[in-house]
Amino acid sequence: MNTMINNPSVVRTQSHGTNTMKLLLKREFWEHKGGFFWAPLISGAIFLFFQLIGGGALQSILSRNDRMVNINGQSHPMGKVDLARELSRMNPEDLGQLRDAFTGLTMMSATWPIVVFGFVVFFYLVNAMFEERKDKSILFWKSLPVSDSETVISKAVTALIVAPIIAGAAALIVMLASMLMFCGFLAFNGVNPVTVYLANLDYLTIFGSLLLWIPLYAVWALPTAGWLLMVSAWSKRVPFLWAVGVPLFTGVLISWFDLLRIFNVADDWYWKNIVVRILTSAFPGTHVLEMARNGHLKGTEHGLRDIVLKTSGTELLASPTLWIGAVAGIAMIFVAIRLRRFRDEG
Repeated sequence: MNTMINNPSVVRTQSHGTNTMKLLLKREFWEHKGGFFWAPLISGAIFLFFQLIGGGALQSILSRNDRMVNINGQSHPMGKVDLARELSRMNPEDLGQLRDAFTGLTMMSATWPIVVFGFVVFFYLVNAMFEERKDKSILFWKSLPVSDSETVISKAVTALIVAPIIAGAAALIVMLASMLMFCGFLAFNGVNPVTVYLANLDYLTIFGSLLLWIPLYAVWALPTAGWLLMVSAWSKRVPFLWAVGVPLFTGVLISWFDLLRIFNVADDWYWKNIVVRILTSAFPGTHVLEMARNGHLKGTEHGLRDIVLKTSGTELLASPTLWIGAVAGIAMIFVAIRLRRFRDEG
C-alpha cells in the first residue's frame, strides 16, 4: 500500500480476459494434475509392462524353438533370415496387410491412455462445480475478480480441449516407447528393425489418428460436458447419482409407459439420443457408434487408413445430430453458469 502511495507509477491494472482464462486453465490443471497428466501416463506404463511380459513370453517360446521361424512351410533360424529380402518379394496386397498389421499393433499402445482419459474427464466434470462447495472454497473463488462465466467455461475448455491434448501427448509417448521396445525385441533376435518394422509403418495414419480425434471430441462431448456441469452446479449432494440416475430412471419410466401402452412414447429414441449422448459422449470413440448407426462406416474395406479416415468423424460434421447435441450442451453450460451465480457454501 505504502509503495503504491509513494510511487504513483505502481498501479493496479485489471487483468485481461485472455490472461484470466490462462490462469483459470492453469488452476484446473494443477488441481487435477493427477487425473489429467499422471493417470494416462500410468495406464500407458501398465500397458508397456504387459507388453514387456508378452515380449518375454514370446522370447521364451522362440528360445525353446532355437529362434526358428516358419517361412513358406520351411523353418529357418530367425537371425539368419533376410526378412528385408522376403518383404521385397511380397506382392502389394500382402505388403499392405503387413503394413496395416504393424500400424494397428503400434496404434493399440495409444488406446490405454485415451480410454483412461475418458473416465477422468467424466468424473472431473461431475465434480467440477460441486467440489468448490464441498470444500467451502466457493466464496473465496467468488471474491476474486473472475466471473461465473469465465469459471465455468474454463472447466469446459479444460475437459474438452486441454485434457484431450494432454491425453494425446501421453498416448504419443507411450506409443513411441512401445515402438522402441518392439525395435529392441527385433534387434535382440538379429532382425533389422529399421527395414522390417519402421519402414513398414503408415506414419500418416498413426499421427493423423492422434490429431484428428481432438477437434471432433471437443464438439461431440459437449452434451455430456454440459449435462455434468449443470448437475454438478445444481446438486447439493452426490452429483454422480443425480447425473446418472435421473436419465436412467426417466428412461425406465418411458420404457414402462411404452410397454403398458399408456403413452405413445418412442423409448428407443430417448435411450439413443438422450441417455447415450449425455452419459457416454465424454468417452473417446463413442461417435463411431453413431456413425455405424447412420451408415457412415460403409465401404471401409480398403485398409486401416481408410478405416481411420472414416472413423475420424469428418463425415459426422455434416450430421445434424452432432450440432443439435452441441447446441444442447452449450445451453446446459449456460444454465450451469446461472446456477453457480446463486450458489454458496450451502
